[in-house]
Amino acid sequence: MNISIAIADSNKEYVERLIEVLQQYDDLTIHVYTNWTKLEESMEQGRFDVVLFDPDIADKKLTFPNTKLSICLYSDEARNGAVYAEAAKVIKYQRVSSIYKEMIRQYAEKAGYSAEFDHSQNTSITAVYSPIGGSGKTTVALASQLVNRGKRVLFINMEQLNSSLCVNPQYEDGLVALTQAAIDKHTNFELKIKGTIKQGFNNMFYVEGFERLADYDAITAEEIELVLNKILRCGICDALVIDMESNLNAIGRSIAKLADRIVVVDRTGELPDAKMELFAKQAFVNEHGSKMVRVCNFAENHQKHSKEPALPVVGFIHNYGNLPLKSVIHAIDMNNEIAIDRIVNIQ
Repeated sequence: MNISIAIADSNKEYVERLIEVLQQYDDLTIHVYTNWTKLEESMEQGRFDVVLFDPDIADKKLTFPNTKLSICLYSDEARNGAVYAEAAKVIKYQRVSSIYKEMIRQYAEKAGYSAEFDHSQNTSITAVYSPIGGSGKTTVALASQLVNRGKRVLFINMEQLNSSLCVNPQYEDGLVALTQAAIDKHTNFELKIKGTIKQGFNNMFYVEGFERLADYDAITAEEIELVLNKILRCGICDALVIDMESNLNAIGRSIAKLADRIVVVDRTGELPDAKMELFAKQAFVNEHGSKMVRVCNFAENHQKHSKEPALPVVGFIHNYGNLPLKSVIHAIDMNNEIAIDRIVNIQ
């Protein structure tokens, strides 16, 4: 998919700053105009998907024929800003990457549906599940290790209460917005997700999880499956890493069905052992056991871990005490405590 964008601004220094960043996005074809007359001539001869314009580039109110979406580069110092009170806007003097995301977000809603190419064969799904629950360090460490191997990673937390907030902050309802976009046939999902994903810990990309329990309860397994399938079709990442909720509800079973690999995380202790033994008896293990592997947390003594379920062990993560979570994840990476090659096919 390629978006033709015209930038109209008489401030050449600012335009150069915009171009320097925007040209790094391979979904944009950029045209630059530092005076209104040249842009007007171009719009008469062809069409643009987006015109990003400074309101002071002309004294009159501008119209944009043959343009799907015009976006005003708004700033308090603009003389003509009030003329475009009803127009789509982005704040002008902010990070250019934020301007790109907001532009893509607005364009996704305006552009509507377009035929999607299926790139799902290029993306693997690794789901991380623990019957015991935990802080999410194994999932983030796994995603981080994939990033270190040069993979484009998209991390999604699908717990009721997001356990990865301290490494991937919550700014908005990412999953809720993506679900709405997936259902709405008039929204271009590929553009929507490009405007929704954030860059988090160790340069992994992520989608914010659920901020309210009511949002988790309102979303169905069918909707989650639709969202994941659409993400796969977009081909925006090499690896999709999902942190699952401990209860195996319908959403969890849908994730497991789509996953290429399920990493089961356990830890030492009488109660964890009892839970793992109970988990081993579930039909879920019989159904998905062929794609399950196991990571043992707090592995000071390997023999103390429950022998149930009998899954291949691909990692022993030690007890790092009260270290901050980011430091723990870094230590797991440095000490190679997860055999990532046995989880995801690394080429």
